[in-house]
Amino acid sequence: MAKAPAYTVIKDTREQDGYTFDKFHGKYFSCNGMIERKLDTGDYSLLGFEDKLCIERKASVSELAGNLGKDKKRFMAEIDRMKDFEFKFLVLEFSLEDVMNFPEGSDIPESKWSQIRITNKYILKMLIEFQMYDKVHVIFCGNRKNAKLVVNSILKRVNEFYTIGRK
Repeated sequence: MAKAPAYTVIKDTREQDGYTFDKFHGKYFSCNGMIERKLDTGDYSLLGFEDKLCIERKASVSELAGNLGKDKKRFMAEIDRMKDFEFKFLVLEFSLEDVMNFPEGSDIPESKWSQIRITNKYILKMLIEFQMYDKVHVIFCGNRKNAKLVVNSILKRVNEFYTIGRK
């Protein structure tokens, strides 16, 4: 079985509280580690495939709600830029249940809930539309640990896709 060449992860310089990918050389795959560089779109990509892979990470439903509310113009421009990528992902560190319960369980104080204009149904509508119209893969990971594992798997699979094909 062919082994894909080692890959290098790119993390956007503006990514806050993101993931770290260390150098690793194993039997089945190898990673040269991570570099930080400004990405025009998304939070993570692969060196040499920056125009092919885009991964956007969202840590919480309240972060996504803010992106769909007060920051909607900027966020929708980012979603629009994703159209040029063959592989585009929105990796969510929360569950569908967290979306459906919003704002309950979020980090938004209950005293502010009456001021929230974004509803759980609107968030769900937008996530479905990102998949339908923009062909963005939306992945609910449930928590940060699972989300990092998913991002790592995406990075490996895309590296294999462009270098050795399906194993």
